[in-house]
Amino acid sequence: MTAAARPERTYAVVVGAERYAAGPSWDLPGPAADARRFTAWLRGRGVPAPHVSLLLDPLPGAGGPEVDVPSGPAGREAVQEVLTRWLPPLEGDLLWVFWGGHGVTDPQGHRRLFYADAGPDDRRNLDLDAWLTAFTTDLLPGFRRQIWLVDSCQTFVEDLRLTRSLPHELPPGGHRLPDREQFVLLASGAGRRAANDPVAQTGAFSRAVLAALAATDGAGAWPPDMDAVAAAVLREFGGGPQRPTSLWHRSWAGDVRRSDALAAAPAAAVPAVPSSRRPEEPVPDAGLRELIGLLADWPSMTDQNQRQLVLGMLPEDLAGAVPRLSAARPDIISIVRTCRRHPGGLAALVEALALLEPGSREQRELAEWAARWLLPEQGGAPA
Repeated sequence: MTAAARPERTYAVVVGAERYAAGPSWDLPGPAADARRFTAWLRGRGVPAPHVSLLLDPLPGAGGPEVDVPSGPAGREAVQEVLTRWLPPLEGDLLWVFWGGHGVTDPQGHRRLFYADAGPDDRRNLDLDAWLTAFTTDLLPGFRRQIWLVDSCQTFVEDLRLTRSLPHELPPGGHRLPDREQFVLLASGAGRRAANDPVAQTGAFSRAVLAALAATDGAGAWPPDMDAVAAAVLREFGGGPQRPTSLWHRSWAGDVRRSDALAAAPAAAVPAVPSSRRPEEPVPDAGLRELIGLLADWPSMTDQNQRQLVLGMLPEDLAGAVPRLSAARPDIISIVRTCRRHPGGLAALVEALALLEPGSREQRELAEWAARWLLPEQGGAPA
């Protein structure tokens, strides 16, 4: 960036959608809490409360700090009111946009973010790419510099198997303006998932971004060095099982980078055990039944959101091959059986399960199962 901005001349749009009109299967604990955390960080850096538009649709019991910024809903009308009426007359040094919630990539490659009032027959959504372009035009003349942080999946829309196509609403057109600077950091690239931890009520991306931003608080610069923030987020995603499959980043200079297949920290080694199976042979039915029985008894695995969290940690081709069922035990059976059919799939599942019930009896039993049934070449037990 060419010149420093001032917090008192900074504005922000902060969106956190956890509950959707599409129903409980779309519940996503975390984005509202992350939106409150981001708002609290902005306020702590001196951004005036009236300069922050906080739009939330939280689930009951949503966490996050108390903030002195009133919130409105995160449905289409409220978001459009902010984008098309509240922001355009304003003028400031810097605009932040933070969005947490569900998202997809459409067949044209545009990233879509679902409003909270997206329903079964009307999947209302915002075309992120179209709005990024619109905000470089005279639709928004007062903010030459912008920072966009988006924590959402960008899986392909066809994977949702919708009965109707997505509605598409474009922002108003405008004339391109010179010297527009947008820094954009997204939790995932096209076709990829973004990890969410419903227990801690946070997205992996949001958690890493907020930690990186907090680490800049003593530096005094405003805005923070966002290239350094992006680098810190990448480092954070390099370890642990709670990570997205990719990170999409466009710098102030307009350079675009996508980092895929971010490596996990190695899991603890499984002790080698004698086995009569050859490496190419799958885990037999007896081992499969034992694993299904273990997982069916896990309190966390009875929760659909946490099963979805585990799937989000699996390789994309494996996760996409799992037929999903609404009841817990049939869904667990489907997950386990599909993983057995994929080379290394059960080892990947064991690694993903390490996020749940840490240090518990369930984890000890899973480690023992892995030691008995997974060959050493196939992977390790949960940490």
